[in-house]
Amino acid sequence: MPRRPGTKTLARRLGTRIQKLREEGDLTQEKLAWSCDFSKAYLSQIESGKRLPSLAALFVIAKRMGVEPADLLVLDDKNPRLRLLDATRRENPVDVAEVLRELGYEVGK
Repeated sequence: MPRRPGTKTLARRLGTRIQKLREEGDLTQEKLAWSCDFSKAYLSQIESGKRLPSLAALFVIAKRMGVEPADLLVLDDKNPRLRLLDATRRENPVDVAEVLRELGYEVGK
């Protein structure tokens, strides 16, 4: 069965996001793969955008990295709502305030 249009782009963006969060968490591919009960090769294929993981696999990856599954889907760093989610996850009050102002909310100083 042929892939749907945009699947390659989605796989690459999702893989890049997973890799970024894994590195932020100071995890190696091997350590994350082992804790998810995946092969390192499978995780490598996900991160390189060659494989698109199932929803169940995304939940396992998120749990093992200590993030919410929604955090894996912050794929558009230009979207202010997604940037707000990411800044909140990182507990960065300066970035949270900046994005809230961008969204039109008044933020106390």
